[in-house]
Order: sequence, then C-alpha cells, then structure tokens
Amino acid sequence: MASKNGRKGAATKKKQGFSKTEKIVFPIIIVVIVLFAGWAYYSSTQPGSSSTLPVSSVSASVTQSGLAPDFTLPIVDSNGLTGQSLTLSSFRGKVVLLEFMEPWCPHCQHMSSILDPLYARYSGNNSNVVFISVAGPWNGATPTDTANFIKQYGTGWLFVFDSSGTIMSTYGVSSTPTFFVIGKDGSIASPPLVGEQTSDTLLSAIGAAGGT
Repeated sequence: MASKNGRKGAATKKKQGFSKTEKIVFPIIIVVIVLFAGWAYYSSTQPGSSSTLPVSSVSASVTQSGLAPDFTLPIVDSNGLTGQSLTLSSFRGKVVLLEFMEPWCPHCQHMSSILDPLYARYSGNNSNVVFISVAGPWNGATPTDTANFIKQYGTGWLFVFDSSGTIMSTYGVSSTPTFFVIGKDGSIASPPLVGEQTSDTLLSAIGAAGGT
C-alpha cells in the first residue's frame, strides 16, 4: 500500500508541473493577447475608425446622382420622439452636414465631442449650415437609445430616427459614422466621409460647399 501511494504521489507531482514546451508557449500566448488588445484599442481611437453595419457598401450612384436622396423622418430629442418630422429638402439654400450614426457606436460617441464645437461655431443667426444626424435601428437600437445618446452627450443639433434602416440603405451606408455634405442646391458636395473625422476635415468639407 505504501509503495502504491508513493507512486500516486509522484504521478500527482508530475501532473502539477509544466513541461518545458508549456513554459515557453504560455508566455507567448499572453504576449499575443496583450498586443492584440492594445492594437484593438488603438484602432478604435484613430480617425477613420467606424462600426460596420449589415447594409450595402457606400453607393457610387448616390454620390454621382447629383441631388441627395430626399427623406422625411421623425425627430428625436432628449425625451424621445417629438411627434414632429424633418424633411431634408426643406433645407435647400443651406449647407447640410448629414451624419449617419448608431447610438451604440463607440466611434459615433467619440465624434460627439468633435461635432459639438463645430455645431456651436455654425449655430449663429448668420450661419447657413445645418447639422442633422440620422440614427439607425441596427443591433436593436430604438428612439429611446437615441434620446439617451442626446441626453448623455449633450448634443444640440437635429436628430431623426430611421426605424427601418431604409434611408441608410438608400445612401449606401455600411458603417457608422458616415458623413455627407450637401450643398445649398441640394446636391452632394463631396464623396462620403466614412469613419471618425477630424474637425479640420469637416470644416474643410463644409467650407468647400459654401458653408459660413
């Protein structure tokens, strides 16, 4: 019995230890995990970063068709749906910065701090620039989620909710945020700006379209 228990003890000790190969492989795996996590964080904070949506790619036909596709969508504020609606073509004569976003999108959340001072810059009585954000329904997003976004990030510009995702599909939006600058004549003034953008990039696009 003593000999048998002794063999069991020896076997147990052997199982508890790590082989030479395991001692080499485990640190490598840990380093790879740490590096990947760091890369993912870095990528998520860089300009151009965006969240992918289950819709078609940005459509070349939209940017080449001249006039921006018109739409009428319900307005959302910090309390939810307002019972009012917004029609894009009603802003003819003004430059429109049109953002497609999702309230859960971390890149859209980050862009709120960039858009806010830009909006303040163009919110004077003499400005001809309008900011509109179209919130989509992907991943189960609701008007309430959009309202919470507005409340949390203190956004002051116009938000509408695309409950079916039809308008996002019409514009060929495949990731958020995606920005279109629409000229005073209702035409799309430049190719879409996909992903996080710098303040200078948006200022340049708005200015090129005649925004003041």
